[in-house]
Amino acid sequence: MKHVNVLVFPCGSEVGLEIGRALARSIHVDLHGASSRDDHGRLAFARYAELPNIGETQFDACFAELLARWKIDLVLATHDSVMAYLAPRMAAWGVYLVNGDPQSTQVARSKAATYAFFAGESWSPRLFAELDEIEQWPVLLKPDQGQGGQGVTLAADRAAAETALAMIKQPLICEYLPGEELTVDCFSDWRGCLLYIGPRSRERVVGGIAMRSRRLPLSDEVESIAATIHQRLKLRGPWFFQLKRDAVGQYKLLEVSCRLSSSSVVQRAAGVNLPLMAVQDCMERDQIVLDEPRMTLLERRLSSHAELAHDFDTAYLDFDDTLVCDGRANPQAMRFAYRLLEMGKRLILLTRHAGNLEAALAEARITASLFDEIIHLRAGEPKSSAIEGAAIFIDNHFPERLDVARNRGIPVFDVDALELLFP
Repeated sequence: MKHVNVLVFPCGSEVGLEIGRALARSIHVDLHGASSRDDHGRLAFARYAELPNIGETQFDACFAELLARWKIDLVLATHDSVMAYLAPRMAAWGVYLVNGDPQSTQVARSKAATYAFFAGESWSPRLFAELDEIEQWPVLLKPDQGQGGQGVTLAADRAAAETALAMIKQPLICEYLPGEELTVDCFSDWRGCLLYIGPRSRERVVGGIAMRSRRLPLSDEVESIAATIHQRLKLRGPWFFQLKRDAVGQYKLLEVSCRLSSSSVVQRAAGVNLPLMAVQDCMERDQIVLDEPRMTLLERRLSSHAELAHDFDTAYLDFDDTLVCDGRANPQAMRFAYRLLEMGKRLILLTRHAGNLEAALAEARITASLFDEIIHLRAGEPKSSAIEGAAIFIDNHFPERLDVARNRGIPVFDVDALELLFP
């Protein structure tokens, strides 16, 4: 199988970062990222470029040049507006946009267009053209092209609704749905088959992103809605829709999107790698979904990444209470060591370990060949005396770090900093 040059755009969003993690270790993918603003995508993608915003006149020329320069085969767009903008243009550039049917992306970008497209379905929510039509309060007001719950207002009466209408751009007035909400991750393949339907809960939501999700059994009701959307829209690749129960417990549609959802990592944790399936589908490969039903709950959190403004070729690592804690290898430190090796850095073990170092390494199941050099100092010999060149130093003991920082002038780090460096 040939390597596929994949571009993720915008790559610094939660969706883009998830795609990056999902494809990073695929032996068939050469991963590239681009964004229109300086964000975490610059740190997460080794091949990265900044582009103008899609609303700027120079975007098309810059984007086409980037596609040609990187010889991109496939684009994964991570925002609904970007999907809708790129879809009618990609054919001229000769590059495949995953799930980039122009009509489908236009329908999905607008909630009004989505509701009109599926009007008549029992699961299409009721809309009100004006406040005089409302017989029962509260109602929900939301922007036609919003995302992440931004601008959504629950109006308890007419006065509250009038205030909200004055503040919301392209507002929709919808029936209030008080019940549970869920997201349904789906995949439609190149043969037109609905290959996967994965409902999941939204139990804790921050900024519109589900931070706690539970995989749910597929009910006949949800399966029927998914099948209808699949039949009516032209879909190929990952897509999702969101539902919420009304006052009598029936699911109503909130939105449909032609892209990957921000919390589709729930499915990947169970073995269903939707971005990688999109790459395989682009090559018209038939696929079988094998998921792990016992993987049910996923918790997400914010993570941090520190950027080191220091060129170095060597990392000196302490042994006791840094690389090894209580006789066992420190997983965080080991991951850090192997990440540095992947980056082409030299590893030097620098220690005054009092016992038999070779035996201690063996007991911790760490091979000596991990290191380019092992320096075993005598008691009282300063570690700064053994450090040379462009380097960094990792040691759990503050006096050791202070000595090296003062006498060698290089960056020094405690063990807790390792999770922040070089993810």
